[in-house]
Amino acid sequence: MPRNAEVAAVVRMLAEQAARYAGCNEPSAAEFGERVAEALRAHLNGSVAPTSSSISVVVRRSTGPLEVQVATRTVALEL
Repeated sequence: MPRNAEVAAVVRMLAEQAARYAGCNEPSAAEFGERVAEALRAHLNGSVAPTSSSISVVVRRSTGPLEVQVATRTVALEL
């Protein structure tokens, strides 16, 4: 993802939708989305040292928790 503030909102919505799709209720999905957005903002505001001009974001789930990896940090939601 490019390094700009608008990306945090998009990634948050993606995380929330993934949580709802996996069966979470709305409050849990919103809380998960906020934790993911916080991880991304940490990279955008410089509290995590940038290593490139972009940030990798991976959303995954197989049989375990829903996970969103933002650069090197993973935010997990147990289902």
